[in-house]
Amino acid sequence: GTEHQKQKFLSKLRELKHMGCFCLTEPQSGSDASQLQTIAIRTERIVKSNNGVERKETGYLITGSKRWIGNALDSEVFIVWAKNMSLPGEPVVGFIVQRSNQESVDAIITTKIKGKTSMRILQNADVRFNNAWCPDENVMLDHVGFNNSVGRVLESSRIYVAWLPVGISIGAVEHATKYAMNRYAFLAPLASNQLVQEKLVRMTAMTSAMYLFAERVTKDFAAGKCSLPAIAMVKAHNSKVGREVVALAREILGGNGILLQYHIASKFCDMEAIYTYEGTYDINALVCGRAITNISAIKSGSAVKKEFLLKSQL
Repeated sequence: GTEHQKQKFLSKLRELKHMGCFCLTEPQSGSDASQLQTIAIRTERIVKSNNGVERKETGYLITGSKRWIGNALDSEVFIVWAKNMSLPGEPVVGFIVQRSNQESVDAIITTKIKGKTSMRILQNADVRFNNAWCPDENVMLDHVGFNNSVGRVLESSRIYVAWLPVGISIGAVEHATKYAMNRYAFLAPLASNQLVQEKLVRMTAMTSAMYLFAERVTKDFAAGKCSLPAIAMVKAHNSKVGREVVALAREILGGNGILLQYHIASKFCDMEAIYTYEGTYDINALVCGRAITNISAIKSGSAVKKEFLLKSQL
């Protein structure tokens, strides 16, 4: 965003006077984020000032649906990624949409997603934009196109997500170790069994590797030396290995591992969400595979074969 936009919105967001949300994922296809269906059409409207004077205001009407949007239920500020139908090539652009700036209560409809078993502390919602208004001053035109706009945001956010499995795994190791030390079976603590110790060692080693991997990529990113494939790799690796850590903790706790009071079950569920959060494991792995082979396999197999067939005929 521009400096004017930062000054206009960031202070209130920092002070929690306003809540904000990031609206990218759509219900049709979460992983194929570059093929957005939400559109923005440039137009104008008549607005009245406090003293009753009418004036023309130019901006965009935004129409489309978003899904899995955190904090949307209470948000005043919606960062909406949509196709700008008024620019050549219809590139993806960010629009800062304010709930209080709408003429109709139906312009922005938020509906809570119910029945979540994972990451329940975060309230997610479906969001429907029905000709939601965004004035020109709230359009983020300093970076246009998916890779130059939301793609840059995803780079830093995926690093953040790569740290989440680290924290969950550390908690799982601590709870599993404490349980194994205090739980007695066959006249001895569970921790005295060779298989239990091996599991604890494996969990600790995997968690340490996850930490070091995330730390290395974070430092490289801060120094401006980190590429998207490296970021995708750490997210994919840590979310996959994190699943193994919580699964081992669940094994150590036995039947008690499915009870919320022993904490492992909730960590198990949270790790499942992170596995597909901010790009599924498969998509992030394919981003790395593309960098290794210089061949994109993200599309369907038939699409890739068709692409190579066309190249061979040239």
